[in-house]
Order: sequence, then structure tokens, then C-alpha cells
Amino acid sequence: MKSGDFYGSEKGLTVTQPGSAAIEFVAADGGVTPLKTGIPLLADEIIDCAVMNARELRSFYAEEIARAKAENVLLSLHVKTTMMRISDPIIFGHLVSVFYEDVFAKHGGALAEVGVDPDNGVAELLTKIRDLPEAKRAEIEADIDAVYSKRPELYMVNSNRGITNLHIPSDTIIDASMPVIIRDGGRAWGPDNELHDTVAMIPTAPTRRCIRRP
Repeated sequence: MKSGDFYGSEKGLTVTQPGSAAIEFVAADGGVTPLKTGIPLLADEIIDCAVMNARELRSFYAEEIARAKAENVLLSLHVKTTMMRISDPIIFGHLVSVFYEDVFAKHGGALAEVGVDPDNGVAELLTKIRDLPEAKRAEIEADIDAVYSKRPELYMVNSNRGITNLHIPSDTIIDASMPVIIRDGGRAWGPDNELHDTVAMIPTAPTRRCIRRP
């Protein structure tokens, strides 16, 4: 991302006297929703906050999807989507909903009906649509296959089992995936169980700067 990530929005300050803070969501219409209140602050404590702009994140994903398709390389996302991180599963989910945009646009109602959440990956989607009528399930599966014909091929977490980078969020762990891709010269495993060049998306600038090419 060129802008709109945590690094670009980060702000910090030193507390001058003891007190408390709150985290609030302010909607476009001015409505305020408290997210957390009563956060204790100590004198001379440094507090820091940052936000990720979802609109810019999704635009970044769309651009990189198009680039990977045009260059005929794999598409891969590298974040730390584990229980240790709150933001990264959401960042992961935005890519799922952008990559499969046609499916969510056409079948959003049916997917919501069975509780599909893109943050939980494609594996959950494929499992939950089994609860839909057979004809609807088959239609969604056909539209997912149509997405694969139009999108770049995905980096595979397990190419032998057909598990893509977008199947299960807990399989997307940057400190496990990127060292291997770097070792293999910027290549990753594709659906054909062979190594291919890949677009390696790392939306958060501090992480990206740690592993970028000198």
C-alpha cells in the first residue's frame, strides 16, 4: 500500500498527567459508538494509535490482483492471521471478499443466511453453503470456479490438497511463508505443485520494510 495503512496513520503522544482514555467509532453521520472506555493512563506514559483505511486496502488488493493476472504470476497474501492479532484476520477477510467479489455480489444474501464471514476464509464458505438447497449450492460453486478462470492463480498453502492462501486464515502466517519464498528466489507453490513467481502482498508497511529487497 502506498498510503492508508497503520504506518501512515500512526499518532503518538506522551501523557502529562494520570487519567483515562476511551476508544470510539465516529460514523459518517456523526453518531458515536463507544468501543472501549475507562482505559487507565499513567503520567509520562506514551500512547499510540493507528488505523487501516479499508477503502485503500481494497483498492490495493484490486490493483495487485490485476497486476498478477497481467504478469501471469501467482497472487499471495502475507500477514499473521492468528489469534495473536486482531487486525490481520480482518485484513485477510477483505482480500477474500475482493478476490471473490463476483460471488459475494451475486450471492450475498444466501451467504449471509448461512453465516459466511469472509474473515474465516474460503474453506468455511465451502462448508457452510452445504446447508443451502442443492441447486443454490451448485450455482455458487460454479461461480467460484468462474472466479478462478478470471483471476490470477493463488499461492498454495498445500498444493497436494488444493488448499489456497485464502482457504484458512490461521494458515496465513508471514513469518513462516515469506522466508520460504525468499529462499526460493521469490517463487511460491502454485496449484500445479510447481514453483512460480508470485506477487507477495504485505499490506502493512513496517513488516514490508523489514523484508524488502535492499
